[in-house]
Amino acid sequence: MSKNPNYIGGERFNKLSKKDGYRSRAAYKLKQINKLHNLIKQNQNILDIGCAPGSWIQVLKELTKGKSSIMGIDILPMSKIDGITFLQKDLLEINDQDFSDHFDLVLSDIAPNISGISVTDSENMIELLNIEIYLINKYLVKGGSFLAKCFQGSSFDHLKNYLKDNFDEVIRIKPEASRSSSRECYLLGKYKK
Repeated sequence: MSKNPNYIGGERFNKLSKKDGYRSRAAYKLKQINKLHNLIKQNQNILDIGCAPGSWIQVLKELTKGKSSIMGIDILPMSKIDGITFLQKDLLEINDQDFSDHFDLVLSDIAPNISGISVTDSENMIELLNIEIYLINKYLVKGGSFLAKCFQGSSFDHLKNYLKDNFDEVIRIKPEASRSSSRECYLLGKYKK
């Protein structure tokens, strides 16, 4: 077990995820965000970008009780979850034939592989966010919501500026299940213009 006091929360949620049957501790980030902001509802079309290994999909399925259309996309493989549409594909290769409808809610917990070089990591995160923004502009319905991971610094500023221009409400979120030492946070855009 890590001796870093900033990691203790992460360890606790790692153990809890195994006990509760979630594929990763990221499930608790989404549960905590949803408890505060009530994003996930029945009868929505929901897209999870970068969904592997599938813990957010598990939470989506659980909270909607099978009464929403849920789709996940990732370049990595994901073990099957009944009732979920999974597309293993590079985000840059997404096209209109991949979706049968537009989405009410789009979520993303995706992040680049971290190099430890902050300028490189920020640029890589912005590049990912730009792909997500392209998909949001094209496939998120008016009035829909978008939740995405970013890092404090330039990727946070980049995403916040986009959300302020395109959504009625923008909220910064740092869930308890996120390591306190981590620069990660989430930005939520509600009510797409």
